[in-house]
Amino acid sequence: MGIFHTMFGGSAMMIGMMLFWIVLIAIGFYLLHRFINDRKEELSPMEILKIRLAKGEITLDEFEQLSKKL
Repeated sequence: MGIFHTMFGGSAMMIGMMLFWIVLIAIGFYLLHRFINDRKEELSPMEILKIRLAKGEITLDEFEQLSKKL
């Protein structure tokens, strides 16, 4: 078994398995968190237009012209 068998006994294997499960659970939580955040609702074109007006990216005249086209 070599040096690891005499130094650590069975505890090295137990620590390795604990680390494996901790990493596996952490990856699971990360993927779940990412899946939940990716399911955000998409905004309608009119809502995007209103947001752009509120931010000052477009003027009121541009807003009215674009809203007529929608």
